[in-house]
Amino acid sequence: MSRRIRSTAMGWLAAAAIALFSAPVTYAAPSKPAKVVYLTFDDGPSQRYTPKLLDILRSQHISATFFVVGYRCEQFPDIVRRIQREGHEIGNHGFAHLDPKKRTLDEVLLDVRKTDVAVVKACGTRPLYYRPPYGSIDAQEIDGVHRLGHPIALWTVDSMDWKAKSAKAIVNQVERHTRPGSIILFHDGISSSRYTVEAMPRIIRDFRRDGYTFKTLPAGDSLRIESFMPKADDDAVLPRDADDVQGKRRPSVDARRVGH
Repeated sequence: MSRRIRSTAMGWLAAAAIALFSAPVTYAAPSKPAKVVYLTFDDGPSQRYTPKLLDILRSQHISATFFVVGYRCEQFPDIVRRIQREGHEIGNHGFAHLDPKKRTLDEVLLDVRKTDVAVVKACGTRPLYYRPPYGSIDAQEIDGVHRLGHPIALWTVDSMDWKAKSAKAIVNQVERHTRPGSIILFHDGISSSRYTVEAMPRIIRDFRRDGYTFKTLPAGDSLRIESFMPKADDDAVLPRDADDVQGKRRPSVDARRVGH
């Protein structure tokens, strides 16, 4: 009897082994990153180019993130309100587009606070993100900006629109370097933004054709923050986005005028 039980058990085990090793093996496919890109625009609002970009984004039902300069928010509060009203994120890009490499920590933080005040005054909402002019920021400034309540948002793809001579150059640069999850840097407040406006419909069309969607930035620091931790000394690697925003009429940052 016991030998019959052992024989039956061994038969079951043999059958199970055959079933196990003869059955097709299924592996979970590795998850691919979502095909999302984040359009971001610096140095506005500008009266000439920001409304044109907003028209394009609205017609395509796309939300983006606009990193505004404080003194321009004071000049064009109606455009700031439109950015907010149409569902875009507003970020802080400093009040007077100062080069942080040439400023003390206190001056940089004062510049951030003053921009917060300008944006709140324009549209009633405090900016979520901070993007330092030129992408230049060090560890002390990161800590200080975090204490003011702002995640740092840099970029992973530079459209090079700040030096572009044509819309085609912008399209080629962006499409060559963009990957799922890319944060793309454009400008809406400089003279070459006319090419950005011209390039945007083509960029949107091509990415949608390839299955991409567009979103505002997710909360949290951008992934490139550590690569920007030391302030860069080589100006050649930084966007020259100051030609328009650092003109002679650029205001100074006066602590006496900053709200609390």
